[in-house]
Amino acid sequence: MDAGGTTTRALVTTLSGERRGEARSGGANPNTHGPEVAAERLTEAIGAALDRAGPGARDAVAATVVGLAGYSGLRDASVRARLDKALAKAGLSPTGEEFSGDDTVAFASGTSERDGTILIAGTGAIATRIEDRERGRSADGMGWLIGDEGSAFWIGHQAARETARQLSRGGDLSPLARMVAKRVIPGQRPAGPERWPEEHARNFARTLTSAPPIRLAALAPLVSDAFGQDPAAVVIVNAAAGHLAQSVHQVRQPGEHLPVVLSGGVLTGSAPVREALTHKLTMGTGAPVLMAGSTSGGAAWLAALRAGADERDVDLHGVFTEGSS
Repeated sequence: MDAGGTTTRALVTTLSGERRGEARSGGANPNTHGPEVAAERLTEAIGAALDRAGPGARDAVAATVVGLAGYSGLRDASVRARLDKALAKAGLSPTGEEFSGDDTVAFASGTSERDGTILIAGTGAIATRIEDRERGRSADGMGWLIGDEGSAFWIGHQAARETARQLSRGGDLSPLARMVAKRVIPGQRPAGPERWPEEHARNFARTLTSAPPIRLAALAPLVSDAFGQDPAAVVIVNAAAGHLAQSVHQVRQPGEHLPVVLSGGVLTGSAPVREALTHKLTMGTGAPVLMAGSTSGGAAWLAALRAGADERDVDLHGVFTEGSS
C-alpha cells in the first residue's frame, strides 16, 4: 500500500508481480486526517483490494508493506495500535512490521538500488536519504505552516499572494493572477466608486482564508499553466525548484552519485518544476535523476522481497513498478 496524504492505493500481487486486486480510498496520513479517519481509509482500501483478488486472498498473503505518509505519528503507541487494528479489520494478520514511510516505497518504485535519495513533492514536500532501503536523514517535511517549501501548497500560496498584490493595485491582471482570481472568485469584479481595488483583494483573501489552508495546493497547477506567458510564474517555478534542490542537498554528500528518485504530484504533473529541479540536481554531479513508478507497486515489490523474491532481478522490479502511482 501507498497511503498518502491525498490518496491511499492498495495493491495485491503474486510474488511474480501479477496484479490480482487494486483499490483506492482517501488520504490516510494520521497526522493530517487523524488516526480514526486514517484507519478507516486503510481498512477500506485494503479490504476492497483483497476482495478483488478473489476467494482465499486473505489467507494467501505472504507479506505486507504499507508506505505511510505521516509515519512519524506511529511513535504514539495509541496511533500505532489503531492502525494495526485497521489492518486486522481488513483481514490481515499484523506482525508489527508492516508499516514504513511513504518515502521508502516511493524510492523503491523508482529504482532497485538499496541507497540513494527520494524527494516527494506533492501537497507537502520532503527529501529523505535511503540507506539499505530504510529511512535515514530527512529534510523539510515540516508541514504547510512552517515548511514544505516547493510543495503544491507552497506554490499555490505564492500564486495567491501574487494575485492579491495585483488585485490590490488595480488594473489588468497578469495571466497567472487572472487564472487564480477566476478560480477563487469567479465572475467578481470591482464595481462602483466605493469598491477600491484593495477591497477587492481583501475579498479574494477572505474567500481563501474561509477554506482549509491546505486547499491552496489546488492552485499550484495554474502556475505551470502560466509558466510560458507570465514572468511571475517563472519566478515561482524557479524558486520552488531551488527549495526542493536545497532539501535534497541537505541529505546528500557533495558530489554524490547515488540516484535521486522524484515522486509526488508536483514533480509528475509540472514539467517546468521538474525540468528546473533536474537541472539543479545534475549540475556538476551527473547523478541519475529518476522518476518514481507505481508507488503501490514499489510497496508490493518490497513485500515480495520479504517473502523471498530476488532483489537482483531488475526485470522483476520493473514488473512490479511499471506505470505511474
